[in-house]
Amino acid sequence: MRKIAKEKWPELLFVAFVLGLWLFWAFILPFNEGPDENMRSRIIEYIIGYGGLPTGYQQEIMDYSWGFTYGFRPILPQIVEAFFIRIGMFFTGDAFSLLFIGRLASVLCGLVFIGYVQAIGRKLFQAREIQWLFVLMVVCLPQAAFLFTYLNCDSMALMATAMITYYLLKGREDSFSTGTCIRLAVSLSICVLSYYNAYGFLITSVLVFGGSFLERSRKGEDCWKEFWKKGFLILGIVLVLAGWWFVRNYFLYEGDILGLRTQNEYAEQYAMDELKPSNRRTYRNRGLSMGDMLFRSDWAPSVLKSFIGVLGPLWYVLRWWMYLGYGLLFAAGGLGAFIGLVLRLLAWRKQKGRRTLDMAGLSLHLGFLVAVLVPNFLNFWYSYATDYQPQGRYSMPMLIPFMYYVVWGLAFWVKRLGRLGGALWRRLLLWAVRLVCLWIAGVFLFCVVRIMWPAYRDVEDKSVVKIYTMEELFGE
Repeated sequence: MRKIAKEKWPELLFVAFVLGLWLFWAFILPFNEGPDENMRSRIIEYIIGYGGLPTGYQQEIMDYSWGFTYGFRPILPQIVEAFFIRIGMFFTGDAFSLLFIGRLASVLCGLVFIGYVQAIGRKLFQAREIQWLFVLMVVCLPQAAFLFTYLNCDSMALMATAMITYYLLKGREDSFSTGTCIRLAVSLSICVLSYYNAYGFLITSVLVFGGSFLERSRKGEDCWKEFWKKGFLILGIVLVLAGWWFVRNYFLYEGDILGLRTQNEYAEQYAMDELKPSNRRTYRNRGLSMGDMLFRSDWAPSVLKSFIGVLGPLWYVLRWWMYLGYGLLFAAGGLGAFIGLVLRLLAWRKQKGRRTLDMAGLSLHLGFLVAVLVPNFLNFWYSYATDYQPQGRYSMPMLIPFMYYVVWGLAFWVKRLGRLGGALWRRLLLWAVRLVCLWIAGVFLFCVVRIMWPAYRDVEDKSVVKIYTMEELFGE
């Protein structure tokens, strides 16, 4: 048996640490204590019971409060979860045991996610301490960690964004080899069939792929035939693996390939009066502007707070010092990234006649910017026009590019301040980074052991569905 390299042991111990907490969290969490788990589970029950995929019209998966089903949206995560539970049914008939087995699909997505995030960190950062900071900031963010413990679509979407990011970075290195293009196409297909809010990565992929070939062309390569060949290869694979869902929607919902218009019509017809789309107290329905919601409401702070972590069914907030710590990291990283960008632009301007524009690098940053903006725009628009729910998990697909810029900004401060002192000062700064990493891991551990476990340890039957009222979740 090949010996494990010494430098791999910390990574393996970290994976074991995170996996243990995810499994424990998935085990102590009662049914429907993760947002929308009950509605997702109905799709799984339908697939297992009928041996086929439900349409959005199925009464068996209907939520009569909201008046619609999640069958209108992509359900690849529920297909995989149903597969896990169907296997589990050979060994047990216990309701919670089967629920836990279904949740293992999310945990597995998390394991794949960790592996790709570690690989991304090695490609984006040189210093080992900064690589670890990036991995911990991404994987151990409480709200992100929570998504890998219950039935949802977010866990698979996050896994897909990590896969896409890695293969885009790898494609820049190997000129998008055929193997990389195939793996990128599979990753994009998983993204397409998981969660609409992650679709910004489709645009990111186009930008990075195109920018790579623009850079090669600028350097004199005749690469455009290869561009079209590989571009159509990626597109063809995505159409084969994911296109069937939208063709199915086209015929089921009279041309509504996304299913969202039909879902909205269904909700208008069947939802409770106060939850019908036309009656919801959204800012648009009340005739207020988007600026009113952005600057005169709690939308922005609520999204930021719940992006860091509001656990369970939107009930369990973190300790104040956790929000403060993450807020300081975000602020310091954002400021460092901004100053670093300004300094780079000033240095580029001074080059005058020797200026060159790195199209591959520019397209990567444009792609990352799109991947940050798109889910936040969709989150904002959903609250403004459809249903006022300022939740950070709707913005979670931006996690990897957002944390990249935060960590890049923090690394800027470490490097900049390190130049002002000697070797001792630089060592102290690296130790400060290690302490921040330990603090992040400690926050994750605290959330599971001191917040989630006390909240659920006295629940006798975790398989019983608890339905929360709107007042309980969101107030009066």
